[in-house]
Amino acid sequence: MSPADLAVDSGRCLIDLGETGPTLHQITQGVALLPTARDKTRAVFLTYEAESLLRQGEIDHSAALAGEALVLAQRIGASRCLRQISDLARGYEPHRKVQGVEQFLSIVRAAA
Repeated sequence: MSPADLAVDSGRCLIDLGETGPTLHQITQGVALLPTARDKTRAVFLTYEAESLLRQGEIDHSAALAGEALVLAQRIGASRCLRQISDLARGYEPHRKVQGVEQFLSIVRAAA
């Protein structure tokens, strides 16, 4: 397991435990350590980071990262990540008026 994987997996566990404080740092660190050759993993990690931000109320930043993950997942055909993003998109429904959210949701709908 690489340091990038370890950092993001730690962040993912923190999300599952509801500990959103240190989560973002762990995931961001893992994404930064990830080599560009691992784009599929990058898309998954960006989705985790978007989920962490969404739970922390950073809706606009979260939607931007989720959109980035979606574009990357579409480009490389990462179907598992596309499902994760689609599932995550439900969390944005109450925030349609936040900048970038409606655009993100329409991209998700178009991808479905």
